[in-house]
Amino acid sequence: MKFFPNEAPDHNRGERLCWNLLKQALDGTEGVTYYRYPVFSGRGSQRREPDFLVVSRKYGVWVFECKGARLSNIVEIQGQEWQMRQWYDECITPVQQAEDQMWEVKSLVERDRTLRGLGIAFDYRVVLPFISEQEWQAAGFADHPTTQGVVLTSDALERPALRTELREHGLAHMPELSDEQWDALQAAFRGKASDEEPRAVADDTPTYSPLRTIRALQTRLKQLDSVQERVAHETPEGPQRIRGLAGTGKTVLFAKRAARMLAAHPDWEIAFVFYSRALYQQIRALIAAAYEQLTTEPLDTARIRIWHAWGGKDLTGLFREASLQWDERPLNLNDARRALGDQRANSEGFGWVCDQLEAAIADRDVEPFLDAVLIDEGQDLPPAFYRLAMKALRPPHRLYWAYDEAQGIGNLVVPRAAEVFGQDADGRPRVDLSGRYPSGIQKAHNLNRCYRTPAAILRTAHAFNMGLLRKGGPLQGVTNKEEWEFLGYEVEGEFTDAAVAAGQTVKLRRAAEACGHPYDDLAFSDSLRPEQCLETATCASRDDALATLTRAVAADLEAGLEPGDLLVTLLPGCGLSGSLVTRALEAAGVAAFEAGTDAQRAVFRDEQRVTVSSIFRAKGNEAWKVYAVGLHVADPERCKGNDDELVRRNQVFTALTRARAWCVAIGTAGPAMEELQRLAAVETIEFPAFNQRSLRRHVAHDESRQEDLFT
Repeated sequence: MKFFPNEAPDHNRGERLCWNLLKQALDGTEGVTYYRYPVFSGRGSQRREPDFLVVSRKYGVWVFECKGARLSNIVEIQGQEWQMRQWYDECITPVQQAEDQMWEVKSLVERDRTLRGLGIAFDYRVVLPFISEQEWQAAGFADHPTTQGVVLTSDALERPALRTELREHGLAHMPELSDEQWDALQAAFRGKASDEEPRAVADDTPTYSPLRTIRALQTRLKQLDSVQERVAHETPEGPQRIRGLAGTGKTVLFAKRAARMLAAHPDWEIAFVFYSRALYQQIRALIAAAYEQLTTEPLDTARIRIWHAWGGKDLTGLFREASLQWDERPLNLNDARRALGDQRANSEGFGWVCDQLEAAIADRDVEPFLDAVLIDEGQDLPPAFYRLAMKALRPPHRLYWAYDEAQGIGNLVVPRAAEVFGQDADGRPRVDLSGRYPSGIQKAHNLNRCYRTPAAILRTAHAFNMGLLRKGGPLQGVTNKEEWEFLGYEVEGEFTDAAVAAGQTVKLRRAAEACGHPYDDLAFSDSLRPEQCLETATCASRDDALATLTRAVAADLEAGLEPGDLLVTLLPGCGLSGSLVTRALEAAGVAAFEAGTDAQRAVFRDEQRVTVSSIFRAKGNEAWKVYAVGLHVADPERCKGNDDELVRRNQVFTALTRARAWCVAIGTAGPAMEELQRLAAVETIEFPAFNQRSLRRHVAHDESRQEDLFT
C-alpha cells in the first residue's frame, strides 16, 4: 500500500492519529491510501473531500471520515444529526457526510465505462480515534440506527480489527480484478495526462499513414504514472523542486496542480510563472481544461495570475507585479541596455533587473502578496528571481519550480536550492530539499519517464547535448551510474580515474522503464510500421536548407498532416529568419505564420497554419512533427568557446525534443551534423569513459537523493 497525502495535515490530532493507524493496518496490501482526496460534485463546485480514501485491489474503495471528538463532546444523536459541544458547539452529520463522499467517489470511478459493470465494492465509515468501543457502547450510541455498522471506534482501527472489517465488508463483495482492470481503477484517481480526443481518420486513408499513427498515439497517451500523480495532486507545505526531462509532463502536471489548488482553495492568490511569452496560450488552455475536468465548471481566469517572469505593460509578470507591490519602478529591457549594452542585456538583462530589485528591497520588510507560485521552465531564470518569488509568498512559502538543466537555452545556471537560497549563519541550507515534510510529502521529485518524445529522439538529443561522440570529448554530463539512472539510462562501464586512464568504453542505452512513449513499444511499431522518428538532412548552403525544408513541409501536408501538426524551429545563427522561412513557405502554397510577432505575442499555434518559431519561443511547446533548422550552429569553430557551445547544444536539445512523433534535423555539413548522424544510427551509444575533471559542466543533484514513491 502506498500512502499519498495530497495536502499537509492541519492541527487535527485525530486525523494525524488515524493516518498513522491506517498506515500500520494497511501496510503490505496492494493499493493506495490518500489523505484529503478532493472530489468535486459539479453542483456549484461543491467539494467532497474524504479525510481518507482507500483504494484497495482486495478490499475495494473505502471512505473514512475522521472526527477527533471525545465522548464528552457528543451531547446526543438525533436522526442523522450529532449534537456537539465545546470545540464543536454545533450540529454535525458525519455519517451523511461520509456517505455523500462515498457516492461522489463512486461517481468519479464510474465515469470510466470499463469500470461501471465490474461490481467494485464501495463503502464508508465514520472513524472516532479518541473514543473506545466500551465508551461508545456505554453511552448507548452504538445502538442508534444511524450509527450501526458505519462507525469505527479506536479499538477497530488496530491492524487485526481493521483488516477484519475490510475483509468482511469489502473482500466479500469485491470482484477479482485483472491487471488491466486494476490499472483502470487506479487511473480513475490518478487522472489523465491528456484529454485530447483521437482525431478522426477517413476510411480510405492508407494503412500506413502518419494520420493513423497520430490517432494510435492519441489513444495510448492517457494515464498519469504514480510519480506524475504526486506532482499533479499534492500541495506541499513549503518549497518543492521538480527535476524532469523534456517530455515528462512538467507543464501539464503544474497546470493540473494549479487547477486543483484553485478549486480546493478559492481564497488563495496563485501565480503560474514561465519564461517564454509563447506559453501564454498553452498554459491558459491547460489550466482551464484541468479545472473544468475537476469541477465541470468553466474557470474564471481572473482567479489565477498567468504571468511571464519579467512582464511588461501589455502582459504583466511576477517581476513587474513585485516591483509595483513594493513601490519600486519596474525596470525593463531598455534599462538593462543602458546599463549593460545591447548584447549583454539580451542575455543577462533579466538577471540584472532582478539583482537591482533585490538590492533595492534588501533593508526593507516587504509585504508578501501571493499564497503559491508555480514556476515552469525554471532553468532559464536567474537565482535572484527565485529569492524575489520567495519574498512575494506568504508563509509557508509554497514555491514550486520545475526545470531541466539540458534545456537551459540562454544560460548555464540551474535553480539548485543551495546555490539559489544560500545558507544561514549556522551553515544550514535556507531551503532544504532533502527528505519529506511532516505531512509525508516529498520536497523534491525526479521525472525521467518521457511521454512526449520517442526514445530514439530523446536518446540522440541527450547524447548530442552532452557531446558524448564529440571530437575532443564531451563538454557536460554525469559521472556516476545513479545520476544516469535518474536520467533514465542503463550504463555499462565506469567513470573512474582508472577507467579514463585505460581508455575504457562506456555503453549507454535508454532504460525500458523510462520509455513512456507508445513509439517505444515494439508491438505498436510493428502494427503501424511508422516512419523513422528522427531524420537528418545535410545541406550544402542556406538556400539549399530553405528549399529542403519547403519541399518537406509541402510533402507532409500532401500526406495528410494538418498545418497545426508541424513546427519549424530556427536555431540562433542558422542564417534563416522567421520572416524569410514564412515567406518561402507561403510562396510554395503553405499557410504559415511566425510565432511571437508583435501582433501575436501570446499566440504560438494556429491550427490552420504551420508555426515558424525561434527556439526561444518554441521552448515549452511541441508538435507532432518538428523541423529543427540550423544544427551546424553547434560546430566548435562557429562557437565562442566552450560555454557558448554548451548553450548551443542545449538549444539543439530543446529543438529536437519539441517533437511528439517525428523530427527532421537540418544543417549544413560539418562536425555537428556528422555527430548527430552517428548518434541517430545506433540504439546503444558507446563512448570513451570520462570524469568530472574532463568536463566543462558537471550535471548533478545538490540535494540528497529522493525516492520517487512513498512507502
